[in-house]
Formats: sequence, C-alpha cells, structure tokens
Amino acid sequence: MKDNICKKKKNKLGIKRTGFIIAFLTPTIIAFCIFYLYPIITVFVTSFCKWDYSNITSPEFFGFQDLWNNYEYIFKKYPFFWEALKNSTTWAILGAVVQIPVATLIALALSRKIKGIKFVRNVYIIPNMISTAAMGVIFLQLYNPSYGIINPIIRLFNKNFTDNILLLKGPAFIAMTCAYIFFTGTTTLMILGNIMAVPEEVREAAMLDGASGLKQDWFITIPMIKGTLKTVSILAATSGFLLYNEVYFLTKGAAGTYSISYVIRELAITSPRTQFGRANAVALIQILAGLVIILVINFVYSVSLKKEKH
Repeated sequence: MKDNICKKKKNKLGIKRTGFIIAFLTPTIIAFCIFYLYPIITVFVTSFCKWDYSNITSPEFFGFQDLWNNYEYIFKKYPFFWEALKNSTTWAILGAVVQIPVATLIALALSRKIKGIKFVRNVYIIPNMISTAAMGVIFLQLYNPSYGIINPIIRLFNKNFTDNILLLKGPAFIAMTCAYIFFTGTTTLMILGNIMAVPEEVREAAMLDGASGLKQDWFITIPMIKGTLKTVSILAATSGFLLYNEVYFLTKGAAGTYSISYVIRELAITSPRTQFGRANAVALIQILAGLVIILVINFVYSVSLKKEKH
C-alpha cells in the first residue's frame, strides 16, 4: 500500500513538473515557430517559385519541370555568385583559424593578475562596442586615398602609389578582411570568462608540479575551455560567412569583394526586377552552408578530443 501511494505521489510530481516545463517552453516554441521556423520554410518554398516585380504579392510555383529554375540562374548566369561563395567561405575559415587564436591569446593575456589589468580590459573592450556599420565607415576613411593613413604607409615602400586600395582586386579583399577579423571583443570576453572560471586549485597543483605560466596555458587552461572555444569558433566562422556591413560600406562588392549576404541584397533590393525567388535560393544555400560549417567545426573538435583521450 505504502509503495503504491509513493508511486502515485511520484507520478503526480512528474506530471506537475512536465506541466511546468511545457508551460514555460510554450512561449519560446511559439516565438521560434513564428520568427524562425516560418521564415525558413518560406525561404525554402519560395526558392522554387517565380517571385519578382511581376507577381510581388503572389509567388508562383514553377512546377516540377522547371523546379530548379532559380538555382540554374544563380549557378550558371548570375555573374557574382561563385565569387561571393568563395569570399564568404574564405572569411568563414579565417574567422575560425585567425580570429579565434587572436582572441584566445588576448584573453590569456587579460586573465593575468597584474597591476592595471582591469583598466587594460576596459580600454580593449571600448572599440569593440562600436557597431559593424560604424566600423565600416571608420575604415572607409582610413582607406581613403586623399586623407586616410593607409596610403602614406604604403608609400613608404612604393613612392608612386596613389590608388584607392579598395578598388584594387586582391588588396581590396585583404583590406576588407582586416576591417573585421581583428575586432574580437565579444569573442575575447566569452573566452576570458571561461578562463577565469578555471578552478584556482588546478593552477596551484600545476605550479607545484613545476608548470610555468605558458605551460599552464597550453596544458591546463586551453584543454579546460575547449567547449567554449568550439562555440566561439562556430560563431566566428558563421559571422565571417554572413559578412555584409563591411562589404556594403567599404566596397559595395567592387574589386572582387562580393559576399553571399551582399548577393542576396543585390537580387532582392538593388535589382530593378526585385528577384525575391532567386534571392531566397541564395539564402537557402547560405543556410545549408551554415549547417555545414557547424558540422565541420564540431567534427574537428570531436576528433581533437578523441586524440587527447588516447
């Protein structure tokens, strides 16, 4: 009898807990469906539709014979898609391979317990509070051939240089990359927070074993924050792949600097035909590429963890 009563009480508690969980999750699930799931489904469906200025309020399904019409145009006829895909992929790789190590080194430096380090942290964070749009405008002035500081620096090595670096294919891509890749404030803060959470006992034990500061960083700190490093790597790579503000404010796609996000804007907004269907075809490719980026980074980190265990 007592066992049955206990089971009934446990069942009631379980039902109540489940009810509370559902009650609290329901608003989030509804918001997710409205603001994320529905738009993604719309992008998917309309990427197989004729949807432009001629039928802007009523997209028309192509039919199964012409199902891939938008994608054929993007892959074969649109002149900037492959350039944009190459650039966005490169920026995604640089985000994970360059931005994360830079942010990690800065976070390790800022985690040191030395005099004045709190002031240094605040000074470092201030420039990173500026929006990417404002940062794009600032770099536009820096690269200006008339009064910017970049051309005088180049003239130290090439006296006759008078060109606008943002209009030169190759240098423009490098200039674009430098405008965002080294601004790692948010990423650095996330890594720094995780470093500060490493138990002091672990560091003290490492010091007793003769591990210096750099050895502690390499063998203790970095392995213990790999979860955070994986997360920020995904964020940095996807941010690089979604790069838009810098492209818009600095070059508007000139000199081989198109990005996937800028292509979507060109098709949907700049084009006189308002090619929403084709823009959504590119958007769907962007979504799928983002999923691939996440899977690749997860795979790389899982392989590294397996190697460490062995």
